[in-house]
Amino acid sequence: MSDDSSYHSDDLIDRLLLIVTLNSTLIHFLLSSQVEESIDPDRVDSLTQGLLRTRKWMEEATTMKGVPPSTQNILSLIVKRLAQIESLLPKLSNKAKEAERTPTHEILSFLDSGQEAGAAQARTSAHSQSPEMDLVPLVGDEPVKTMEPYRKVDVEDDQFGLIGQTQRLVQQYSQRCHVLLPTFWLEVLREVHKYRSDSPYIGDVIELPSRILVKITKGLLTEAPGARLLQDLMKDRQQESYASGSEMERIERAVAKYFAGVEGVLKEGKLNVQEKILEAQTAFDGFGWGGPELEKRLIKRLNQECEEALHNAESATDEARQVIYAEVTKMLCKLQHAILAEPRLQEILAQMKP
Repeated sequence: MSDDSSYHSDDLIDRLLLIVTLNSTLIHFLLSSQVEESIDPDRVDSLTQGLLRTRKWMEEATTMKGVPPSTQNILSLIVKRLAQIESLLPKLSNKAKEAERTPTHEILSFLDSGQEAGAAQARTSAHSQSPEMDLVPLVGDEPVKTMEPYRKVDVEDDQFGLIGQTQRLVQQYSQRCHVLLPTFWLEVLREVHKYRSDSPYIGDVIELPSRILVKITKGLLTEAPGARLLQDLMKDRQQESYASGSEMERIERAVAKYFAGVEGVLKEGKLNVQEKILEAQTAFDGFGWGGPELEKRLIKRLNQECEEALHNAESATDEARQVIYAEVTKMLCKLQHAILAEPRLQEILAQMKP
């Protein structure tokens, strides 16, 4: 066997191993979605991007010199199957996004609107009656107001000073580091602070994930390998310091999902801690690493943060904190899928790889 054909043979093995990895990832995604009875659209989108890159890589293999015709036929069949899956995943993503647009707080808002309409109708009916009847109070007739476990507002409340601290850090390093990745995590931090609740647990619900988000952002800018990689990236790529509409949409969905997950804590209801930990473990098992062309060291650091959050969920003595850390684990894993699904963030991780 010549060196040239040997080289192609090794390359084919690499590509087929990637197909096996992708296949196991898809199977895990399908099974975990069945267990959770829900589909994460960001995970679908990240899988779609990985599938697209893998298909293109396999298509290149079909035209390599020295590949036997029988092998080319098998590769062509694999490419065809990948293309078929690739065409179905966006439809699955759209359905999942539609399903995620109806979280609990939107249902509560709808109920509140219904109550307001009912009250307006009652007032209209009252005006059509005699003045004497207007003066007769009806005991217990006042509508019961639905208490929201949490609500979202337009402007974040930097109650712990973490947003200002992190924003100053990003601005300080923006002169020498590419800051799109840190800005992504800063926007997640801001989004977490846009939620309000009268629950005594709201402090922990906001502060615990926020301190992890600050750690992730600071680590990217000040610690190895992130600091050097972002400095090197600045030499080859124009500065990008604002999240796009699509990136923000994924952030908003991830944080909304987090608050829906901790609703039981905020309502001070009965908590199924083991179920929450199992969900977090499933999310962690499906953590997205992306394709072979991406810089893995930064992804590994995020994976470690997810693992630590999961450990805290398992070891905390307070049930509320266990649930919060479990939901933080799920949120971080979801945000990693969001990063892999977004073209700009994906390009950055690819450009960083030596």
